[in-house]
Amino acid sequence: MKKTYLVGVREVHVRHYSVQAENEEEAKDLVHQRADSVVDCEFSEYSHELDRDTWSVEEVPDKDDSRGQHSEDAQP
Repeated sequence: MKKTYLVGVREVHVRHYSVQAENEEEAKDLVHQRADSVVDCEFSEYSHELDRDTWSVEEVPDKDDSRGQHSEDAQP
């Protein structure tokens, strides 16, 4: 008999910030410090998945519903 599992796949996303700086290294430093001049663009994008050894897996318990229907589906 098969069981149901919930698998959590770890993903990396890239978040974008805007900042005025003299050069790229200063821009990185300012963002790292979250300086007052740093603006969160509130935009992120998917980058990649982490390796399977970082994923989580948990078994989802079976629902014991002897009536064969969910309580919200039951007729009065």
